[in-house]
Amino acid sequence: MQSLAEIHDFVYKKYVNSNHFERFTHILGVVEMASSLAKRYGCDENKAIIAAYMHDYCKYESNEELAKIIRQEDALECAKYPVLYHSYASAEVYLQQVGNDLDIYNAIRNHVFGRLNMSKLEEIILISDYTEKNRTYKSCIECRELLEANKFYLAIYESTRHTIEFLKNKGIEPHPLQLEVLEYYRGLKEWN
Repeated sequence: MQSLAEIHDFVYKKYVNSNHFERFTHILGVVEMASSLAKRYGCDENKAIIAAYMHDYCKYESNEELAKIIRQEDALECAKYPVLYHSYASAEVYLQQVGNDLDIYNAIRNHVFGRLNMSKLEEIILISDYTEKNRTYKSCIECRELLEANKFYLAIYESTRHTIEFLKNKGIEPHPLQLEVLEYYRGLKEWN
């Protein structure tokens, strides 16, 4: 496993001379939020930082390029739901070039909309991506306020609900897993 400084540099070099340097600013915001939430909820902070650095590593490659990186069994799903290409590919790059921790891999892979039975690390990366300080959408700010009020699961529920509404308003059918995640967090009896 590489050091945090090496991982920072690895991701920085990817974006520093690109037309997408603002993505690195977003990544740093996710790192900050994930680090804070990991400390608060007793999760391994280093793992949270690594997953946060790597979650959008492949954000701007073409789908054709990303299809060469991901596992063949994931290609059909990504073809139907292209938003998954970058998360699946970023997780594969993590395994090939950075480390081999399965929890970190899953947190990167599932950061777009989660899955059922997520680990705490997966939940942290999912909600950190939505609520980091550079996100200025009203729903992101509201979910950040829920996190500040220690309403962790409610923040995940609300972020998922808002994302599904956004997709539907654009005429995009949500992934079935998004709907399952929404129902799971709606059903949690403990909203903190």
